[in-house]
Amino acid sequence: GERLDLERALAALPAGQRAVLLLVVVEEYTYAEAAQILEVPIGTVMSRLHRGREALRQQLSPPAAGAQIVNLPRMKR
Repeated sequence: GERLDLERALAALPAGQRAVLLLVVVEEYTYAEAAQILEVPIGTVMSRLHRGREALRQQLSPPAAGAQIVNLPRMKR
C-alpha cells in the first residue's frame, strides 16, 4: 500500500534527510527547532528538507501517493 511505499522511500533516504523530514513534517518542529535538535545550521535543515522531498517525490508513484508529505507548505520557520 501507499504507507508501505512511503516507509520504504523514507528508509532509503540518507539519515540526515530522513531526520529533518520526520522532525519538520511529522513532529511539526520549526526549521529553527530542527536545526537546534540536530545541531546543524538552519540552512542545512532547509537543504536537507528540499533534497528529501525531491527524493520522495521521485520514488513515490503515482505522485499522489506522496502528496501529503511532499507538498506541504515550505515557508514554515
